[in-house]
Amino acid sequence: MVALFLSWAPALARGLDYQVRYATPGDASVHVRITLPQELDGPRPLVFPRAIPMGYGEQPYDRFVLNMRAFSGTGERIPCLRIEGPRWVIGSQESKLKSLEYDVDIARMEREILSGADSSKVRKGYAGLLGYSIFGFIEGTERLTINLSVGAPEGWPVFSTLAPREFPSEGRCAAQARDFYALADSQILMGPDLRVRKLDAGVPLFLALYGEAQTDADILANTVGEAFSAVASYFEKVPFPHYTVCQEYLRPLSDKHEYGFSMEHLESGTFFFAVEQALSDRATPDELARARYNFAHHIAHAWIPKRSAGEGYFPFRWERAPIIDSVWFSEGFPQYAAIAALAATMPEAEAQNYRERMLEIRFRTTLREAPEFIRRLSLIGLSRLASTRYSEDFRIGRSVFSRGGLMAAEMDERIRKESGGRKSLRDALRYLVDWSARSGRAFRIEELPSIIAQATGVETRDIMARWMPAPDRQEH
Repeated sequence: MVALFLSWAPALARGLDYQVRYATPGDASVHVRITLPQELDGPRPLVFPRAIPMGYGEQPYDRFVLNMRAFSGTGERIPCLRIEGPRWVIGSQESKLKSLEYDVDIARMEREILSGADSSKVRKGYAGLLGYSIFGFIEGTERLTINLSVGAPEGWPVFSTLAPREFPSEGRCAAQARDFYALADSQILMGPDLRVRKLDAGVPLFLALYGEAQTDADILANTVGEAFSAVASYFEKVPFPHYTVCQEYLRPLSDKHEYGFSMEHLESGTFFFAVEQALSDRATPDELARARYNFAHHIAHAWIPKRSAGEGYFPFRWERAPIIDSVWFSEGFPQYAAIAALAATMPEAEAQNYRERMLEIRFRTTLREAPEFIRRLSLIGLSRLASTRYSEDFRIGRSVFSRGGLMAAEMDERIRKESGGRKSLRDALRYLVDWSARSGRAFRIEELPSIIAQATGVETRDIMARWMPAPDRQEH
């Protein structure tokens, strides 16, 4: 038996209601219903994401939407017309829209989207749903508060990264999102094969684990906790109420499917690996170090660019990947921050060796091995190319974060030297996050050296100019 929609949901602030139902273990599809707080005159556009926040690419999530239906306040069926792009037109001039519902074929989605990081999954004892892969929005409602309710098979624990709990409710859960972006950037996990742990990290930190291979949850939890604590200490202030690491270890559906990419979100990170990459009690120190760094650098993205970004990231364009000039900053600077954060937990000599080794392995080697056509690209040109092909051709992604990371390292060295060790790039990034919250806007690239100087008293404009000459910044 499956819980009925809203029969159990608590009263939340008035806004849109999004209801998700996964009826039976092993079902291929989930059902979604959207209910408006009041009727709207038609016709109204319904949009599904194709672009993923910070995914730097596009996925055809609208392709997996089935059985679209819409209703007036009296329950009368109103027209639903599929049009070009990831859109439907709901209703007509003669009708009013109150609610709509549809199904999403998750099994087909996973078969056809070959990147494990970009697809939701359903298994006999588990379902992992990426918000942007199942939720659409009625154009014009993107900024409204959203009340989310989820129904699952009887006895199945249900977990939402919007309202994480160490002991998930069975068969149902409810949460609230401030707007569509927050809903789409969240995850819903459920099933008897889901394992959840709450970790001690200063703020509520959760590990949600699904593994199709033997995994040492203690080692994984310790690695996650170490990474989060290091990054939180580096940035000093944690601008979110909780954080969840969603880890899946999966058996590939086919030899064409790819695993190993991770994705950052507002209050969570999703990490998708093949079963042979699962951490066990046989994990070597190098394997643990790689995992710790991977967690740390994706966690760092919860500060940059999720809460402090250059122009182009917000407001997000859901139908196509935006072209962004500052991918080098948003990807490279958090990677360097993760290196510095982890190094700060080590003795001084070990820290210096770790930093230099990571700069060599992670950044310099990448640039030396990049093909000539990538090396010839200006930093702005590379960033624009990475805006849509970051992981599709990871030579591009690696090159853009490597250039950004080495620029960050050079700035950090300058700041430390000229301040006599009293300041570092950490002070600049902390200030930048606060600046972004106060200003409520993205920074312009040409503003970045001034912001760094305000925080540290050290001029770095010449460093940025060497990596990105003035004509480069004006490139179109």
